[in-house]
Amino acid sequence: MDINIRGERDGISAAIEIYELLGVRSIFATAYGNPETVKRAAPAHPIGWVKKPFEAEDLKSALRQVLKGN
Repeated sequence: MDINIRGERDGISAAIEIYELLGVRSIFATAYGNPETVKRAAPAHPIGWVKKPFEAEDLKSALRQVLKGN
């Protein structure tokens, strides 16, 4: 989930809603990993964070966490 998405809301609010409605957790792809952003995203129970710009290996690592059930 990218934090900066087009429209009236951002990726954090979308991820929280998806988690609350469906129980699906997100991996956030963002350049914004500051403590305030991380705290605001906590209700989405994110699997992890991939910092932009990211390499393929960064995404693979995050996806391995999903496969491990984290």
